[in-house]
Amino acid sequence: MRQSLARQEEQKLFAIAAIVARLRGEIEWIDESRLETRRNALTRLLQSGLGAELQFANVCDEAYARRQSQLQREIQAAEKKRVEQLRVYQLARQKRETFEGLRERQEAAYKLDAARREQQRADEMFLIRSIVEARDEILPSGAAQSAQWPIEITPIDDTF
Repeated sequence: MRQSLARQEEQKLFAIAAIVARLRGEIEWIDESRLETRRNALTRLLQSGLGAELQFANVCDEAYARRQSQLQREIQAAEKKRVEQLRVYQLARQKRETFEGLRERQEAAYKLDAARREQQRADEMFLIRSIVEARDEILPSGAAQSAQWPIEITPIDDTF
């Protein structure tokens, strides 16, 4: 679940970064268009000599400047959102990594505990066999089966 939350925050971050990239691309397009419009206006002005060409070029230039200014404000807002989203994503990722580390440590502790219990069972079985074998060696052959051994050995119940 934490992984999916981090993934969602990452997707939001990518979406905001795409908006910033689109706005920057639009500003580049405006810069190129503005420059091309100026070149064309100067070329027409040199060919015709009319002041209307220069006036039209100024109107176009002002429109480009207004749009570029608007896009710069949008980029600033989008960059602010991107930085905020980056913080949210980093926090979600940090929480996920912390959670995964904790889960891995708990799993390792569980496996270690299970291995210890298994080793304890193996040790108990070895001791039981050793006691039985020792009893059989000490007592005469027929007496070993009929002997009453004073120790009752029961395996440890390790269920929780």
